[in-house]
Amino acid sequence: MRAEHNVEHVRILLPPTTMVQSAGYYMALHKGFFKQQGLDVDLRLSRSRQSITQAVDDGDAEYGVSNADVLIEKGNGRALVAVAVLFQHSPAALLVLKNKGIDKLADLNDKRVLLLPELQDIEVISLLRKYHIQSINISSPSVTRDITTLVNNQFDALSINLTSGPYNVVRQGVDPIIFMPKEYGIDFYSEEANANPERVAAVRAAVLQGWEYALTHTEETLDVLLGLSQLPSLSSRNKMKYQLITMRDFILPDFVPLGYINQQHLRDMQQQLIDFDLIAKGSDFSQFIYIPPRAKIDWQVWGVWLKVIVATLLFNGLWLCYLLMINQRLKREVLERKRAEQHVRYAAMHDNLTGLANRALLMDTLEHILPLAKTGKISPVLLFMDLDRFKQVNDRYGHAAGDELLIAVALRISRLLGAPGELLIRLGGDEFVILLPNADLQYAALLSDKIERTLLQSFALTVCNVSIGISIGYSVYHSNMSADELLTRADNEMYAIKNEHHQKRKKIVC
Repeated sequence: MRAEHNVEHVRILLPPTTMVQSAGYYMALHKGFFKQQGLDVDLRLSRSRQSITQAVDDGDAEYGVSNADVLIEKGNGRALVAVAVLFQHSPAALLVLKNKGIDKLADLNDKRVLLLPELQDIEVISLLRKYHIQSINISSPSVTRDITTLVNNQFDALSINLTSGPYNVVRQGVDPIIFMPKEYGIDFYSEEANANPERVAAVRAAVLQGWEYALTHTEETLDVLLGLSQLPSLSSRNKMKYQLITMRDFILPDFVPLGYINQQHLRDMQQQLIDFDLIAKGSDFSQFIYIPPRAKIDWQVWGVWLKVIVATLLFNGLWLCYLLMINQRLKREVLERKRAEQHVRYAAMHDNLTGLANRALLMDTLEHILPLAKTGKISPVLLFMDLDRFKQVNDRYGHAAGDELLIAVALRISRLLGAPGELLIRLGGDEFVILLPNADLQYAALLSDKIERTLLQSFALTVCNVSIGISIGYSVYHSNMSADELLTRADNEMYAIKNEHHQKRKKIVC
């Protein structure tokens, strides 16, 4: 709008685009939002070649709906003020047909591009200048602006508005290529210009209310627009509905407050226009952005709200305490469940009597290390052990004495191990296994000798002192041996040695 222009009757100049792109203004008028603000509004449609910013500056209208060309006019010294931004992303684009030899932006060099008159296609113009495209730009109001101009080879590219252009193209069965300026770093606002504090605030509030209503009441908005256009056909309604829904992707009402002006984005737009020689460097943009006046505080109303807020905080505090108690209880239950699961997993992999690893853990460990052994990185060795004369102790003094002896044996052998990865396993009964993940026969023989000498010392059981022995067989991993083969070979070796011990000692010492 023109700065400091105060009139009783308000005229808003709309762009010569589809009615849907001005839906918010029509709904603000239809629903009486302007009247609620004490405004008498006349919505006027601009002519195709008429400059909206110039019309506002010349006093032909108090408000105008424009795009980024308002920045150029402001840079050229016109007294304009930006009141609100409705489209957070520009819907401007450039459309070409497939199979016409234009697959990328650079292919537009020396091609005929049909643009809107004046600077209504400022985004497309900026895109072409940014990438130094030397196209033949034509702005002619007498040329029909539809896809047939490309199909008939009158032009090579056509500027479109993404809220309506693709709908017509798809309905005609044409396969297009669309170059979107915002994907190439050109993303200008579509803006509204104005200024006169209280009246501007009233117009701004009514317009934003109209747009919010139009975007949330699609069917009613379509009824109003079709009534104004006097084209109540089903195809017209479907086309308008497509445009209204598509506009949400550019207005972003769910993410950005209607009318919000991002000052950094505005500064970026100004710099791009300077870089493209569309405005002069050092142009004065002071007082360009309208700042709504602060509303007067109604302390009586605020008192009521303060009570509501305090009550809400108190309720939320109590609710939060309850949720924290529930949360702590759930945490304890989850922790107890995890502990129970860990206990189950531990029990599945360990001997219940001695606490040593069991056969399941041994086989699982072998499955993990044998692939390394196949590559020659390690050399696993298994020691298979069976206690001599254990059955005699168990039969003579009972299972309690036998269990006590097994626990004592496991403790003595465990003290002899300590190298990384060495694992003592109780297979069951009086059978034990030691897994040496990376050893040789010399080390295995040395360890076997230590175990035999350690177990020759008597065990002080509750019932009496007993002396036993142990038979140890071992096997070294060879190429492609399985876990079962490694265990079986050590078992066979152990039984051969046990037969020798059986012939030498047949009595239990107590």
